[in-house]
Amino acid sequence: MLAALLAGGAALANAQERPSLKEVTAARLANYGAPSKLFHGKQEVKAIVDELEQLRGKKWRQADLRMRCYSTVQLLNGEKLVTAFRLRPEYVVERAQDKTVPTYNTQVDPTDLPLIRKLLTEVPPSKQCD
Repeated sequence: MLAALLAGGAALANAQERPSLKEVTAARLANYGAPSKLFHGKQEVKAIVDELEQLRGKKWRQADLRMRCYSTVQLLNGEKLVTAFRLRPEYVVERAQDKTVPTYNTQVDPTDLPLIRKLLTEVPPSKQCD
């Protein structure tokens, strides 16, 4: 039982290291190497943040993952970057602005992040990836 408590405490500590998404006021979405699109409407930003919060409920590994030709979702508070997500069809990496915060990754299903995937089809496509 003590081991379970310690493991639960470690998981909670990891969750607390990640930046809170409560103060996000804008989201910038881009495909690899292409111009980005800024979303700052309250409902748009809330919907993006809600999808990412739901994804955060999945199991994540504390590790970076090298990716090529990814899409990016940057969450902002004003002009300050809160955290950034790199997306590929099969993986998502969260990399906080604060370099002391670990980087996390998780595997995703095609049904995860439907709104964000839709919005990424509306921003310019990458000319560097095929």
